[in-house]
Amino acid sequence: MKFFVYLLEKYAEWKNENAKNILEKWDKLLVTEKIFDMYEMYHIEAIENAFEDIELICAEKEALDWKFKKIW
Repeated sequence: MKFFVYLLEKYAEWKNENAKNILEKWDKLLVTEKIFDMYEMYHIEAIENAFEDIELICAEKEALDWKFKKIW
């Protein structure tokens, strides 16, 4: 859990955002658990790689949500 909080805070800093806003965005996109579950991989690689992966996870989820909304 400590690493997740560290990752969240560093990611928020990297994005020039508030950690609370980042977590709310992840929760809204339903990706928080996925990011949390990636602990083992993120913990052993450069943190910038984790940031890039999180960006991809969020972008993919946003694209899927947009496509779903467009259909309905």
